[in-house]
This record gives sequence, structure tokens and C-alpha cells, in this order.
Amino acid sequence: MTVAVAGVWELGWNTPIKEMDLWEYPLRDCGVDAFYMTPVSGIRASAVVERHTIEEILMANEDLVHVFVDERGEHELPTFSHPKDALYIFGKASLSFHPMAKPGDITLRIPTPGNLATLWPHQCAALVLYDRFMKEQGD
Repeated sequence: MTVAVAGVWELGWNTPIKEMDLWEYPLRDCGVDAFYMTPVSGIRASAVVERHTIEEILMANEDLVHVFVDERGEHELPTFSHPKDALYIFGKASLSFHPMAKPGDITLRIPTPGNLATLWPHQCAALVLYDRFMKEQGD
């Protein structure tokens, strides 16, 4: 089983060096095998692999099922069956990777009481990974 996460640095509201902690600790605690971010910021953090584009990340992980997470996803998290080997891809408020989904890829949304799409990507990642963990407990 391989679990990887990909995202995009929030270069408007935050900076990679500060945002790194928001991603790294939940992903580490959830046992994520690989963590990718774009674009290359140059920060020195061994927990993340930076690539220039999301396309580079997708191509490097063609062996994993690509799960695009945003508010327009076809599948809802409560009833979602996580693939054994997955790359979860998170955009940001001003950038969705959902349109990049190809046949065989999965699009996923997290319903909330307000459905306002106001969760930050690292918060969405924590919710998705915790959901995965809880569902694995029943297997």
C-alpha cells in the first residue's frame, strides 16, 4: 500500500516555510509515504519533494490512483472507498486541479454542514487521511 499527497504552495496568504508545518505533521502522523508540493520554493525540508508543476508530480506517480480533492468532486468522502495505492491531490482557493482528472482518476469532495468550500487544503488532507485510517480499521 502506498499513500502520497500532492499540493500547491499558498503563495498569497502564506509562505512555504510557514505552511510546511501545517502539512508535515498531520501527514507524518497519518503515515503518508510521499509528500509533493509545487512550485519549487527552495525551502530546506526533507519531508517534501518539490516539483515545478503538478504535471511533473502526476507523471512521477502514474502507478498510483489519482484522487483529486475539491468541492466539485463526484464522490463524497463518507461513502468513498479509498484505493489501495493513491495519490491525493489538493489545490487551493484560487486553483483547482479537478479539471485535470483523466478517465480512471477519481474526484472527491468533503461535504460539510455549510458546504462553503472554506477548508484549507492541509485541513482537507487531514480529513481525507483520517477517513482512510478509520475505514481501514474495519477491513
